[in-house]
Amino acid sequence: MKSLVLILLCLACGCVAVAKKTIQATGTVAETSLKVTGQVAKTAVGTTLDVTSTAFKKGAVTVIDTGVSRKVPWEEGLRVSKFQAAGRTVEVLRGAQKIKTNADTILRAGDVVRLN
Repeated sequence: MKSLVLILLCLACGCVAVAKKTIQATGTVAETSLKVTGQVAKTAVGTTLDVTSTAFKKGAVTVIDTGVSRKVPWEEGLRVSKFQAAGRTVEVLRGAQKIKTNADTILRAGDVVRLN
């Protein structure tokens, strides 16, 4: 009877040790997974913000269409025709001056395009 109790006690202690090791290993894997996932998400957000800020460092063109204003990153050779202004009256404000425009007018950074 004493040996049975001793065997049961050993088994119980062994099972607890195995369970403890399993829990520690699982916790380590979960912690590593969370760290890696967090780093990937942080890198993705950082890269997206870098690309966006680089585009706007060159400048932007403001487009006002039926009262709604939006900023468009300026790029070399940007033309009025990109804004699908066919058949509409287009005004371009460059600084404090209105300039004459057509579909081939090349825009500059800081221009304001008003579509009517």
